[in-house]
Amino acid sequence: MKVLRIDNQGVLNDAVFKNLEDLREQLCDFHSIDWQEGIDEDDEDYIDIYSLTLEDIMEHGDWSYMMITDKDANEYEDKRY
Repeated sequence: MKVLRIDNQGVLNDAVFKNLEDLREQLCDFHSIDWQEGIDEDDEDYIDIYSLTLEDIMEHGDWSYMMITDKDANEYEDKRY
């Protein structure tokens, strides 16, 4: 199984990743340029973008993903595994 990254805004082509962690790291990298470290309301520590969960970083942009078979992954041009 592979992970298909889907840009819900239709700006970037879909990309295929080996696993969910690779997808999370790529989205953190992608958004790091425009990330302004927020303050956690509970303890007022700065939040590092790389500490966000996959769900959190997906909400920062407008992303979704779908699990696909290895065979289906071959149909996509942008493979990141």
